[in-house]
Amino acid sequence: MKKKIYLFISCFLLLVAGIRAQHLSDTIVLEGVEITDTLIKRIPFVSSQVSKELMQSVQTRDVGDYLRSIPNVAGIRKGGGAIDPVVRGFKFSQLNVVMDGGMKIENGCPNRMDPVSAHVEVEELSQINVVKGPFLLNYGPALGGVINLQTEDPHPYAKFEIHGNAMFGYETNWDGAKEYFSLYGGNSKVYFRASGGYRKYGNYSSGKADGETTTYNTSFTKYNYGVKAGWTINAKQSILAAYSESHGRDVLFPALTMDEKSDDTRMMSLDYSAKNITEVIKTLDVKVYRTNVNHLMDNSKRETWQAKQMVADVDAINTGGKAILGMKVKNHNLSAGLDFENIYKDGVRTMTMLMMGTTSTKRFNLWNKALIQNAGLFAGYNAAYGKYTVEAAVRLDLNKADSEDTLILIKNGIEYFNNPASQFINFSGNMGLTREITEKLSVSLAVARGTRSPNMLERYIKLLSVGYDSYDYLGNPQLKPETNNEVDLTLKYSDEKLGSMYVNGFYSYVKDYISAIMLPSSVIMPATIGAPGVKQFVNVDNATFTGFELGYTSPQAYKLGVNVIAAITYGRIPEVTKYIITAGQVTGDIIIKNDALPEIPPFETTLSVNYRFLHGKLVPKFSYRLVAAQNHVSEAFYEPETPGFSILNFSVAYKMNKNIDINAGVNNIFDVSYYEHLNRKIIGSTEKLYEPGRVFFVNLNLSI
Repeated sequence: MKKKIYLFISCFLLLVAGIRAQHLSDTIVLEGVEITDTLIKRIPFVSSQVSKELMQSVQTRDVGDYLRSIPNVAGIRKGGGAIDPVVRGFKFSQLNVVMDGGMKIENGCPNRMDPVSAHVEVEELSQINVVKGPFLLNYGPALGGVINLQTEDPHPYAKFEIHGNAMFGYETNWDGAKEYFSLYGGNSKVYFRASGGYRKYGNYSSGKADGETTTYNTSFTKYNYGVKAGWTINAKQSILAAYSESHGRDVLFPALTMDEKSDDTRMMSLDYSAKNITEVIKTLDVKVYRTNVNHLMDNSKRETWQAKQMVADVDAINTGGKAILGMKVKNHNLSAGLDFENIYKDGVRTMTMLMMGTTSTKRFNLWNKALIQNAGLFAGYNAAYGKYTVEAAVRLDLNKADSEDTLILIKNGIEYFNNPASQFINFSGNMGLTREITEKLSVSLAVARGTRSPNMLERYIKLLSVGYDSYDYLGNPQLKPETNNEVDLTLKYSDEKLGSMYVNGFYSYVKDYISAIMLPSSVIMPATIGAPGVKQFVNVDNATFTGFELGYTSPQAYKLGVNVIAAITYGRIPEVTKYIITAGQVTGDIIIKNDALPEIPPFETTLSVNYRFLHGKLVPKFSYRLVAAQNHVSEAFYEPETPGFSILNFSVAYKMNKNIDINAGVNNIFDVSYYEHLNRKIIGSTEKLYEPGRVFFVNLNLSI
């Protein structure tokens, strides 16, 4: 309570001081949903870039939560945070999520309590770039898209300077507070940035349904800190070193069987950059990194702890690097590079049963010193030929995997789990052509092939409930890679007086799509109580994704700003097995033709309107989001339909002067009770995890 009073008093005093101290020359422009990269006429695919200014204008407590505001990007909610992004229906390892242009993090939790986006806070980011489809190949294998989370970098100054930034935020419902601090500066030779943050949120309540609300166990505590230091070797060369840590404590997930007891992640990287090396070689960028995740999960916050204690401890280490050359020959731009990634994962689940004064303990290997190595070569090309622009890229990957698993599962001459080693050579490539019809209008056609090898979970997980359903899952060391063959058609229009817009349609044909089938009970029995059986990951012939998206942004020259986005994806699998469950037991199966893929978000559209008062110092904004019902659901996965909903948000940003600004508002103004289609169900029930109800928030930003 003291923290709330302190925060609101501070905001009030600073508001008064800021009004007295403001100068008309101090201005700020808060942009709407940025689709600027999408509107660059010569880019043949869809890319959305989000600036730091835009991220600061929206209340978020999680990077994954913010990503859901980007067209055709959704998220899977299992708790109060760590929302797992989904792009055009592609999720998990089908997306290549990186930090700082190439650093990768291997999640520790089998149920993805800790996706990459959960290891960085919004306040640390300078921008987010989302490329949809397998079109960006210099960050590693890409199947469904690439998300690059770029953190703030230090930069040199003409003479020594030092600056600071602080942010304080509070929001109701969660009773959540967050703080963030940074100190940065330097001179022309040496420069630095040090930062850290802390956030503590309680349980949130849903909106009102029939006058009642539901409170969910979604509390969490997180803190992080890090430092970056740069050195300018000369006018052409520089080095940047970075080290950071991210920690989570008692992060609750009501949709999972366990919670995050602790997560300790350490990230370090070293970057070398050179420019204007020769007349042809313009840039050389080299990065090496190492990330280490120690993830501890248990059910100590659940009532079941008294009878059944579950603890899982996982270590996940990702080490790698990349080097890329940028070249220019006349009007031809070329790039070439190589990268390497080494993933190590080891984890054990311990189950202790306490019954009638007796104790029984069992240990299961989730992973046993599992290893995946991926080495890639890639090259890119783009050039303009009059009104035409050509862009192309190719990539070749050597993927090797092995494990010290001792499990051998052979029944009736059929090998289900044996010989864990595998090796693949994967080819990816794309080509795009853009035609400028007029100075304002262009059309692009892009085709691509993206291939990704199976991940640690799909290859080596053993008897854990990690899917959308309640089955135990078993890995398959002999899975084949997935390949996405995609075509995109995009129309773009930009006018200084009318604004900018784009319309995109896409079609993806995924060969060797990774799904799962149930194994006979005579082969293996589930280890999780209540699981109806064991499913094993397998390749099926194909799956398809198709859809469209559009975006419109009004001209920045006007005080009134309007933004519209809309998107839908339709996923289908030609044939899949549905298992008939009676009284918790599988009693039969049937073949379903042309079934929907599970966890595909429905159609949605968002309209945002803002107005810039006082030369852009005061910007109120209304945002109306309309989501349709999702009736195209998977019959085989018993996926329920989801009702549609609409919510209205309001915020106001006020820039007092160049040092102080405040952002405040209310989300879900009418306290609507709703849930996203991708929200997982509460464990042990069929009830979905609802989204938060009405939330009032205020953020104070100070800078010197």
